[in-house]
Amino acid sequence: MDSRREIGKILFHSRGFTLLELVLATLISTLVIGILSVSLSFSLRMWARQQGRTPSEIPMIMELLALQLANFDPTPLPSELGATAQFFIGDETSLALATDHSVKALSNGVPVVARYVYQPKDKILYYAEIPMDPYHPEPLRDFLEMKPSDDEDAWPRFFPVEVEEFSIEYSAEGEGEYKDSWDDRDKIPKAVLIKWNFQDNSFSRLMLPGVPFPPDTESNKVLSAPGGS
Repeated sequence: MDSRREIGKILFHSRGFTLLELVLATLISTLVIGILSVSLSFSLRMWARQQGRTPSEIPMIMELLALQLANFDPTPLPSELGATAQFFIGDETSLALATDHSVKALSNGVPVVARYVYQPKDKILYYAEIPMDPYHPEPLRDFLEMKPSDDEDAWPRFFPVEVEEFSIEYSAEGEGEYKDSWDDRDKIPKAVLIKWNFQDNSFSRLMLPGVPFPPDTESNKVLSAPGGS
């Protein structure tokens, strides 16, 4: 009889949770639900942000610039003073050069003069090209003086690419000191350093004019990213 009472007491005490156990279980459940809610909210915000972004055309325009620099055309062209020299003119926000690589083969195999112009106020990098003609310098002069625009009917057509920041630097030795302009009519730079910023990331790319097969280290490099050191 006593054994039955002992068994009954044990069963009675094991039928439920204590108040402390219920409080702890509720607290743990609340914490888990809160963490899951925050994670889900963060994931939804990131997904919405990615959906709102459009693919950048900067990688394509940088690859085009690298190819055009690698295929630099040394054919002498008339300068503003009438003398002839290799055509390469650049400053911090613009670059014009003679090259054998055309963006869409618009010149039917004829070398072209390519022009890049960045407008910081609008945060747009413009690109245009015209066939290279060493015997008629007037179209080239007009081309260099032309202000870029989004007019699709204009000739030559300037193609706009959105980029938050963009700059060009030049080196006479290939590495070491760089300057923000190049006006040496007797030679071209050994290296051209391109820097740009897009979607809170900073990038740089070292390009070598006249070098068709640059080293592997010439690929795009991220300089800084959100939260980075």
